[in-house]
Amino acid sequence: MPDSCAVEILDAGQITAMRDLAVRFLNESSLPRYETVQSFGHAFHRDLWRLIPRIEQLAGHLPDEDVPANVALAGVAEARRRLDEIERAGLTGEFERVKRLGRSVVALCDHHENLTGAAS
Repeated sequence: MPDSCAVEILDAGQITAMRDLAVRFLNESSLPRYETVQSFGHAFHRDLWRLIPRIEQLAGHLPDEDVPANVALAGVAEARRRLDEIERAGLTGEFERVKRLGRSVVALCDHHENLTGAAS
């Protein structure tokens, strides 16, 4: 569990911006350029590393049997697995990998809202 003093508090505007960026990428109707995919991938990495400790902190203050907290922690575990995926060969493979990162960003934004009671 991260030290609560070191965990960044994310406001509704930051959560909205993270989600909006991920949704924009996920809604791409055509295959973007490789550089675009890479740029989104870097942004999603950054956002996930900001969201993960905050979700863990929020869930850590709830009872062990709290269902939303456990679902959020499962989302964190999945996001960590996706962060560990290596870059894929070719544009299509990399696009799919970055889409998975984007889906994790959206999921963790939802979990953040569920755990804080905030809606962006």
